[in-house]
Amino acid sequence: LLYIISVILLAQFTKYQPNEVSPVVELNESLAVSSTMSDTFTLYTWNIGYAGLGKESDFFYDGGREVRTDLKWVEKNFHGIMQQILLWQDGDFILLQEVDRKSRRSYGILQAQSIAKAMKEKGFVSAAFSKNYDVKFVPMPITQPMGAVQSGLLTMSKHVPAEHVRVSFPGEFPWPKGLFFLNRCFDVARYPFKGKELVIINTHNSAFDGGTLKKQEMDYFKRFLLKEHQIGNYVIAGGDWNQIPPGFVSDPSAGYEEMPVPEQFPVSGWKWVADLQHRSNRKVDTPYIKGSTYTTILDFFLVSPNVEVLEIKGDDLGFEFSDHQPVKLKVKLL
Repeated sequence: LLYIISVILLAQFTKYQPNEVSPVVELNESLAVSSTMSDTFTLYTWNIGYAGLGKESDFFYDGGREVRTDLKWVEKNFHGIMQQILLWQDGDFILLQEVDRKSRRSYGILQAQSIAKAMKEKGFVSAAFSKNYDVKFVPMPITQPMGAVQSGLLTMSKHVPAEHVRVSFPGEFPWPKGLFFLNRCFDVARYPFKGKELVIINTHNSAFDGGTLKKQEMDYFKRFLLKEHQIGNYVIAGGDWNQIPPGFVSDPSAGYEEMPVPEQFPVSGWKWVADLQHRSNRKVDTPYIKGSTYTTILDFFLVSPNVEVLEIKGDDLGFEFSDHQPVKLKVKLL
């Protein structure tokens, strides 16, 4: 009883409570002068699963048994993730989710800082971190606690944004469960373009919520997106939506939560852009077995009506390094 009370008190008094809008953490020490932005460019999105959810791993909260995988697998995964991201030289923007800064589950590896440093040498002059998980001690499961977690979104660009902020989603799990879960958010980077702004959004929506939190998040998101488009801005949002895209038919007999995004969202003319030929997420109730493990699509993009889609392509890595797969988008601003 004393242990339980102590853990709850620690979480309560150290709870991460960001403002609705707050600054991002710029990881690069200095920013170069941004070059003129073209009307055609490429984005990548990838939930890297903190390098702890490669093909060898399962996860206790998804029905598996592991709290954290062995150090050798985390190191293998992170090396593979780094090598993959370094290949994205054609990219202008990279949107990553579940990137740890210093967490017990990933053995204290400074993932966000390491990725930002490596990509700065490849021309990504801006690298910003938006924290969405900061708990001093996660006590679940009781017999093998997860411990300290600090994680979030990492957005990198070859262009310097005029403004870059973290925006909190509304809603959270009930107390005391909410003390140990993520503070969901999306980050917003603004780039001047022909008298308007190109608005790049990196998002990671709620999971394990039964749809309640996701609905609150999407209602909030709708108001935000409509406001941006009404003033003439170009909007591209990408990430891990924890929802399936229009056109993808899930298998209800598998027994997994598969909530679809609203098809006409935020209104008619906006486009959900997903590669329906490549699954981007696998369930982690067991280690990955090709042809047996359940796979789905949770990672894709949403673009405003003034953005033309030139290419969308998922990258099949066999879930080697993460429980998610990267997705590439090429667009042209109209």
